[in-house]
Amino acid sequence: MDGFGQPRIPCYAQDFYSDAFIVDPLPHYAAMRALGPVVFLPALGNYAITRYEEVKQALRHFEVFSSAQGVAADQVGCDFLRGVHGNTLNSDPPQHDVMRAVVAAPLLPGALESIRGRIEAEADALIGRLLSRDSFDGMADLARHLPLTIVTELVGLAEDGRENMLHWAGAAFDILGVQNERGRCGMQTMMEMRRYIATEAVPERLKPGSWTGRLYELVDRGQIPRDMVPLLVRDYISPSLDTTISATGELFYQLARNPAQWDRIRRDPMLIPGAVNEAVRLGSPVRSFSRTLTRPFEIGGAMLPEGARVMVLYASANRDKRRFPDPDRFDPSRPGGHHIGFGHGIHQCVGMHLARLEMESLLRAMVGRVSAIEIGEPTMAMNNTIHAFATLPMRLQPGPAALEPAPVLPVPVRAGASPTWYDFRVAERQVQAEGIVSFDLVPADGAKLPLFKAGAHVDIEVSPGLVRQYSLCNDPATSAAGYRIAVLREETSRGGSKTLHDVLREGMLIRVSTPRNTFPLDEIAGRRVVLVAGGIGITPMLSMAYRLKALGADFTLHYCVRTAGKAAFLPEMERAGLGPHLRLHFGDGASQQRFSIATALGAPESHTDIYCCGPARLMDALSSEATALGWPDAQLHLERFATTTRENDVPFTLVARRSGVTLTVDAERTILETLEAAGIQAPSSCCAGVCATCLTDVLCGVPDHRDMVLTSDEKAANQRIAICCSRSRSRTLVLDI
Repeated sequence: MDGFGQPRIPCYAQDFYSDAFIVDPLPHYAAMRALGPVVFLPALGNYAITRYEEVKQALRHFEVFSSAQGVAADQVGCDFLRGVHGNTLNSDPPQHDVMRAVVAAPLLPGALESIRGRIEAEADALIGRLLSRDSFDGMADLARHLPLTIVTELVGLAEDGRENMLHWAGAAFDILGVQNERGRCGMQTMMEMRRYIATEAVPERLKPGSWTGRLYELVDRGQIPRDMVPLLVRDYISPSLDTTISATGELFYQLARNPAQWDRIRRDPMLIPGAVNEAVRLGSPVRSFSRTLTRPFEIGGAMLPEGARVMVLYASANRDKRRFPDPDRFDPSRPGGHHIGFGHGIHQCVGMHLARLEMESLLRAMVGRVSAIEIGEPTMAMNNTIHAFATLPMRLQPGPAALEPAPVLPVPVRAGASPTWYDFRVAERQVQAEGIVSFDLVPADGAKLPLFKAGAHVDIEVSPGLVRQYSLCNDPATSAAGYRIAVLREETSRGGSKTLHDVLREGMLIRVSTPRNTFPLDEIAGRRVVLVAGGIGITPMLSMAYRLKALGADFTLHYCVRTAGKAAFLPEMERAGLGPHLRLHFGDGASQQRFSIATALGAPESHTDIYCCGPARLMDALSSEATALGWPDAQLHLERFATTTRENDVPFTLVARRSGVTLTVDAERTILETLEAAGIQAPSSCCAGVCATCLTDVLCGVPDHRDMVLTSDEKAANQRIAICCSRSRSRTLVLDI
C-alpha cells in the first residue's frame, strides 16, 4: 500500500522501446502481466495496461481514455502530432465519428466486394510465380505484394507518392512510440509527407475513383470541409500497409512452424479465417498506443490520476492466458472474434476487412497447390510501434501431399442450429426474369451433397460479415449434384442482392451453409396442396412443385407477378411438366385472370394444405382472408422473408449486466437507443451496423444479427452483437455493458 492506503502499482524498469525489447518482446509481456493488470514504466513516466480484460475496458471507455491528446508514448510525439489532431487515430467523438464514417466507406465489406476478384486473381498469380522459385523473402516478395500493388493504387496517389507510402507509414508508427533515434528520424520523414500531401495530393494528381480522389468529390458535394482532406489522406497512407504486411508475415511464419495446422487447413479451407485471426492475435501488428486520462479512473484495482498517459498493450493482452487457453499455440480452430489485434471499440481498425481479404486470398490460392511452407531464420524490423519481420526466408513446396479425402458434407442441420460453411462454385448464372438471376452452385471440392427437402433454404455469405438467406429452388431429387438459388435485385439493397447481381459470376467461389428447413412440405399421401407464390416467393414453391409432382400429389401453383416479364422459370416449369398445375396471375392483365384469394382457396377442406411465400402484403391478405373463410391455422403455412425493417419486430428484455439494469427494448427502438435513454452510454458511430464501433459481448441469449461487420462464423457463435442495429431472437438478451 502507498501512504494513502491505495495498492501500489508495480514498476517494470525495462525500456519498452529498446532494440532488445523489440527483438524479443514476449518474455517482457509475460513478466508485466505477472506483475499485475497495470504497471508503471519509470523510464517513460507512463502506466501500461497489460492484461486482456483491462485493455478491453480501457478501449471501451473512450471518454476517459482519450485519444484527442495524441496516442504517442511521449509528449514530444504527441506535440508533433498536434498538427494531425482530428484524424481518426488522434481524436474523440464527435469529431472522430464524422471522420471515421468518411474514411470507412470504401473499406466496408460490401464496398470491398468490387475488388475481391482482382485481389484473388493477383494472389493466385503471385503464388504461381513464387512456386517456381527456389527461395524468396517472405516479407519483400510475399507479404508486401498485395499492399504495394493493389492497395497503393486504390489509395490513389501519383506514382511518386505511391513509392513513398511504405516509408511514410513506417515513420508515422515510429513517432507513435517515443522520440528516440527512430522517432526523430520519423519526424523528418513525416514532414516530407506533410509537404507532399499539401502540394501533390491535389485533385488533378489523384487517380479518379480512388479513395483519396473520392475525398475531393465529397468536398465538391459539400459533405466535408476541404481542410479535412489532408487529415483523411494520412489515414489512408499510414495504416493501410504496415499492419497488413506485419500480420501476413506472421501468418506464414506460424504456418511454417506448425505444418500439421497447414495440413488441417488444406483438408478444410473453412479454417482459413481462423488462421488469419490467430496470426493477428499472435503477431499483434500494433504493440501499443497510448491514451490520456480525462479524469481519475480505477482499473484492475489501480487508481490512475487525471492526465496520466496510459499505454494500452495490445500485444500483451493477446497472449493473456486468462482469456486464451494455451495462448502461445497457433490454433486455426480457436473461436475467432475475441482477439484485439485489430483494436476494440471506436478506434477498431478501419481496414481490418481489407486485411482479412488479402490474407485469406493468399491462403486460398495456396491450399490446392502448396504442400509445405518452409522458412529460415527471420530478422525483426526495428520500429517503435509495429511488430513485424524485416526478412523471412521462405520456400513453397509445390504439389499436394497425401491427404485424407475431402469429407462428404454433413446432413442438413436442424432449424435454428449454427450452420456449417463450405466453399461452392458458381456453375451457371442465368437471367430468369426482369430483375431475377439464378445461380447454380456446386461444391468446390466435388463432394456429394445431402438431398435437401422442399422448402429448405441456405445462408449465403455475400461478403465477409454480410449473410443473406435464399430458398433452394431446384428439384430436391437432383440436389446431390448442386443447389440453386434465385435472387431479386432490390434497389433498396444494402449490399446483398446488388452484390450477387453485379459481382457473382460463373466460376467464382462463394460460401454456402448446409441447408435448413423452417418451411417444410407435409408429404402425407392423399392431401391436396395449394401453393401461392408472389414475385420472388416462387423460389421455395418451385422446389415444392417438383416434389409434389414426383409424389403424384394433387396440387395447384398460383403464381402472382406484376407483369409477365417478371415471371421467372416459366419455360422450365413447362419443360418439367408443371404446366397443368400452374395458374398465372398478372397484375396488369385482364381482370378475369387476376388473383382471387377466395377463388384459389375455396371452402375449407380437412385434407388440404395452403403454402404461401411472397411480399408481406400478399401473405397478410391471404392469412386474413383464409381465417375469414374458416381455414384452420394448422393448414396455413407462410414463409416470410427475413427483413432488416422493424415491421415484424417485437419487444424483448435486455439485461445490461455491468450496469445492473434490466430494460425493455420495444419494437420502435434499438438496443443502443434503449441504453442511452436509460443513461447508459455505449460507443457508437455509424448506427447502421457497418463500423464495428458498438460491438458488445453477449453473455446470454440469441442475437438477431443485422450488421455488416461480423463474419458469418462470428454471427453463428453469437458472442458479440452490434447494438446499433441488431435485436434479439430470445425473449431475454444479457449483454456485458
